Amino acid sequence: MEFKYIAILVGLLLMAFLLYKEVNRTNRARLIWRILANIVAVGCFILLIVPISYETHVQQNADEVILLTDGTNPDSVAKLKGKKYALSLTGLKNTKAINIPDLSYFLKSNPNIRKLNIYGYGLNTAELERIKGYQITFHPSANPGGIISANWPAKLKTSEPLQVQGTYQNSGSETVKLLLKGLGKTVDSISIEAKSNKSFSFKTNPKQTGKAIYELIALQKKDTLAKEPVPVQVGDQTPMKVLILASFPDFEYKFLKNWLYENQYPLAFRSQISKNKFAFDFLNIDSINLNQINTSSLKKFDILIIDEEELAAIDPNERSSIALAVNNGMGLLIRVANVKASTTLSGKFSRFESPVLKGNPLNLIVMEDHHKFNPLPLEQAVFLRVNQTDQSIVADASGKTVVNSSISGYGKVLVSTLSATYNWLLSGQKTDYATYWSKLLANAARKRNDIQSVNIIPQFPVIHQKTRIIADLAASDRAPQLKIDSILLSPRQNMELPFQWDAFYWPEKSGWTNLEVNQAVEPVYIYKKTDWNALKNQQKLDGTHQFIKNLNTTEAKNKLTDTILEEEVSLWWFFAGFLLAAAFLWYESRILAF
Repeated sequence: MEFKYIAILVGLLLMAFLLYKEVNRTNRARLIWRILANIVAVGCFILLIVPISYETHVQQNADEVILLTDGTNPDSVAKLKGKKYALSLTGLKNTKAINIPDLSYFLKSNPNIRKLNIYGYGLNTAELERIKGYQITFHPSANPGGIISANWPAKLKTSEPLQVQGTYQNSGSETVKLLLKGLGKTVDSISIEAKSNKSFSFKTNPKQTGKAIYELIALQKKDTLAKEPVPVQVGDQTPMKVLILASFPDFEYKFLKNWLYENQYPLAFRSQISKNKFAFDFLNIDSINLNQINTSSLKKFDILIIDEEELAAIDPNERSSIALAVNNGMGLLIRVANVKASTTLSGKFSRFESPVLKGNPLNLIVMEDHHKFNPLPLEQAVFLRVNQTDQSIVADASGKTVVNSSISGYGKVLVSTLSATYNWLLSGQKTDYATYWSKLLANAARKRNDIQSVNIIPQFPVIHQKTRIIADLAASDRAPQLKIDSILLSPRQNMELPFQWDAFYWPEKSGWTNLEVNQAVEPVYIYKKTDWNALKNQQKLDGTHQFIKNLNTTEAKNKLTDTILEEEVSLWWFFAGFLLAAAFLWYESRILAF
């Protein structure tokens, strides 16, 4: 039996008992009033437990719905007229919204819907993909308070420092202290004033190898506002061997050579002085004969960095040796400066010019993980077109590619139009310079095993939510074996990039877990649902704003229809009735009875 029927039955029994006591009372004065007061008191008490509802009619667009997302203000929801749907009822339990477990299924089940009025922080990337073609009106909530952006290297070599950077948004009226804690002690801290946004950058040198979890902790006096995990892996990694062939030793090569040397990369550097005359530098490596580039000498290196002028200047046999080495797995990075290609190898990447905005720095982003760099003081005019078989590595804020890549046999060819990344170093942005070149080298270099890279989407995989695992392999002739938490996954092959395989997984527990790719173990960290909420909400807010900005839909003429809504009678009426009836009974028994 449902609870409401039990409540009604108990209420009726109580009413019968009270009426029996009233009828058999010795003092029969005001009997009718007391009977009515008892009926009102018990009736209102029952209706407080079992509310009643009624139907009302509202003029609403038949093809338009109200969609509530995380961050929606419950007070503002009460003022909205019409049917309300919510992707999550957290914080919206009393808004009379209908819960939607899956947005895609809901929209397919209601093909008449053409317009969405979205409230709150908005939708994530996957959900935004499902509403393309719909008319969208976004009513954003205020920016969330807390850590709204953060990035750090997930993997480190023992010689590399851990640098955690990001932005804290203090929406409160008191100062917040943000600190990085690891291995039981505070590494660094910063204070964020009230009503302000502040960037932070914490740096430490991990003294242990293996897996570790640091924490970003936000404190306001004695209250802990946030405690976000920062998982990292520290391990000994054999640096890749780099060969640089320069037409002349410009500043870009000079700074890159110093950076590679300081980070223990084995480096051979050859710079042309005049026709068939070269200067050589061998850093962290034994000297070898590089007067003539051939297949044998190239086998000793994982990646070759060369500018287009030098690539055009060397003889055809050397260019053939380079192409063969790339097909056998060596990485190749070509620096280009002109719109017109001067070699067949670099000519595979088409280019275009864009007007230079004087004084405007470049805002670059890594396309794979959406890592944003600090502005690069450089006026860029030459950009790259991305074909279907290419993969954009780095682009500017408007989406124009500056570093592109393509598969060639078992190796990769990268082309970069950036001529002066050393400007990051001159402006004090050492981390951006190191991150940029680390990502380019890792992307292009010869792979030492059959696993090139493993990428996890989303950035923060969460328990009980869909996680996509992407594995890039050196060989594409057989499907890889993917296993996580002793569960064997079923990978699918990318039709355009046959070396790439992906699979989906729903994590069951948080913390470190091991992903096995063809017997090789790759540690993966699974987050709790409550981790990094402010950052994820800010990403949804920014992503939805950008989606609306890029939206190209025509406004349709909507027809108003009579929509029947079910409304509940306010409980305050029944509470007032119960209070008045109970007050009369008390007053009559205490005062009027004498």
